[in-house]
Amino acid sequence: MHFEKTQYIQGTVDEVERALLDERYFPFLLQHHGVLLELQPQEVRVDGDRVHRKVRYRPKPVISSVGPKKVSPEWFAFIETSTYDKRTKQLTFTNTPTSHTISKMLVNTGVLKLRDLGNGQTERKMEGELSLKVPFLLKPVAMIAEPLIKTEGLKILDGELPVLNRFIAEVIRAK
Repeated sequence: MHFEKTQYIQGTVDEVERALLDERYFPFLLQHHGVLLELQPQEVRVDGDRVHRKVRYRPKPVISSVGPKKVSPEWFAFIETSTYDKRTKQLTFTNTPTSHTISKMLVNTGVLKLRDLGNGQTERKMEGELSLKVPFLLKPVAMIAEPLIKTEGLKILDGELPVLNRFIAEVIRAK
């Protein structure tokens, strides 16, 4: 399933880039985001104009059970493995569930692009693919689950936007 989201950030591309790469942003985001229960950078490595990172996210569970089976909050946790290119202002990412069972089924990849709009605004466009690899008999479940996962993922992104705008205003511009 293809997904796409365009957002407008109150900051220049330089300010947005500095915010997203600032080590203070993760704790700020966790403190002010309403959906994230955990956000843990695991690796950040700079290689010239590229920043490689691995970040663990655990959002609030959106369902508590599937039939009689309780859903563990860990089922919703994932590792973002990404590379940001400062020259092209693009971040490529793969989100991999931390649950081994879920990670064998769920594939989520994409690209995030930043574009200067002038007047101190930046367009952030994310697009990618999300799919569940399940046996044929479970395809009807995938047809229900994929849109739900997409919707919940985009809610995380929507919840981040005001926090990012606030971080730029309060931290990045405070220097």
